[in-house]
Amino acid sequence: MSRQFMGVDIGTSGVRAVIYNQELTPIVEASEPLSILTPRPGWVEQDPCIVLTTVTKVIKEATQKIDSALRPLNIGFSCMMHSLLACNGELEPLANAWLWSDLRSTGIAKDLQSRYGLELYHRTGCPTHPAFWPAKLGWLRQEQPDLWQKALYYLSLKDYVIYHLTGVLGTDYSTASSTGLLCSHTKNWDTPLLAELGIKPTELPPLAEPTDLVGKLKPDLASSLGLSPDTYVTMGGTDGTLSNVGIGAVSQGDMALMIGSSAACRIISPIPKTHPQGSTWCYYLAQDTWLVGGATNNGGNILEWFQGLWPDSEPSFEQLTELAATSPPGANGLLFLTFLAGERSPTWNPSARGAMLGLTLSHGLEDIARALFEGVCLQATGMCQTVIEVMGMPHTIRATGGFAKSPFWLQMMADISGLPLRVTSTTQGSAFGAAVMAMVSEGFADHFTGIQGEISLGPPIVPDQTRAFYQKLQALYVRAYQGENANFQLMTDWQEGSL
Repeated sequence: MSRQFMGVDIGTSGVRAVIYNQELTPIVEASEPLSILTPRPGWVEQDPCIVLTTVTKVIKEATQKIDSALRPLNIGFSCMMHSLLACNGELEPLANAWLWSDLRSTGIAKDLQSRYGLELYHRTGCPTHPAFWPAKLGWLRQEQPDLWQKALYYLSLKDYVIYHLTGVLGTDYSTASSTGLLCSHTKNWDTPLLAELGIKPTELPPLAEPTDLVGKLKPDLASSLGLSPDTYVTMGGTDGTLSNVGIGAVSQGDMALMIGSSAACRIISPIPKTHPQGSTWCYYLAQDTWLVGGATNNGGNILEWFQGLWPDSEPSFEQLTELAATSPPGANGLLFLTFLAGERSPTWNPSARGAMLGLTLSHGLEDIARALFEGVCLQATGMCQTVIEVMGMPHTIRATGGFAKSPFWLQMMADISGLPLRVTSTTQGSAFGAAVMAMVSEGFADHFTGIQGEISLGPPIVPDQTRAFYQKLQALYVRAYQGENANFQLMTDWQEGSL
């Protein structure tokens, strides 16, 4: 009988569990939404207890959809990057988890940048930015000393979930490398950096491969979920790295380009590589394989924000694209700088703010809509260009995320970037990658690149005649961003009450 595996993906907006057979064909899936908390401007949190409860609920929902003989005996995990959770000695949370988009430590990040320059980046593969743990921990130590004194462990949300499912504490190299505390060259916690931050190595979880078995589910928990007491948990990794596995972008020169709520591009590397100006990041994937990439905070969330401005019923995404398509390339002279949620790659500027340039009385909603789409693509193009500077021109660009379902948006991205895009046949993404890690842990392959599943590519979407125009618009976008930097800082100071 074919062996079954489960991949569980813990995302910012929800948890998803997919059960696969031995051929990596999805059998059933279940999902539940998660909400984020924003108690103050720039603060973005999640309740870890709700995350844990949602994970167990989704596992149980997926399990109950199939016969007991087909229920999985190994569960691999994927989770969003950069979450930080302070815990007591019993591994219970002392506060909510901070998410990747939390910007409260911006001042600490700027101080680290002024003192270290690019030194920490080249050691860890992570820029000095509030998304990463050095700035978050520095803020916690400075602004919440009581909590700092009580904290005995610092975990990611995935570490917390796996511990409470199995009773085993650990983290994987993929998750650790996305904290900004792991030395890329030694694959150990960066002890000089920990000392600078006032953190002991014992306050961080032990390190393991994403393909390592953690242990079995707790017997009572396994029973309550309808699973065998012999159900194992595999460490797994981060959603971004496992997404590459999920869409088959596991060879050098094969770029994954994702635009969902945010946007990212990633290329496999056999060794850790960094950008001379610190424009990219470098994270561990698994089995001595790395990913070089970039990520921007602003993607489909820009369009969701715009949809939410309608006073009555929101336009659907399809209606929004139809509206934008009635405006010509360049949106009749409108240029939108996308930074509604600050910015990561390629400039790593958390003070960046959104701006609509060129607005006149003659512009309509259709022009604004098109400018939003174009702004996301222009920013994503700059992100891709910096990754290409490190890794060279890719031979294949695999499009994934919500934009891969929109012919209008795909063609626009191809025209602006000059890159031919190909849509993958699978939408399983990180859950698929997590299940692959579980399969490797069981010995079904020596390396994750040997397990591809049924992933095919659609025909190339190639740039059309608007490419020359968009090359000029890209240059204008960069100049506009550079010219707005002083205004970004001014507006940030105003919004933070420091004027």
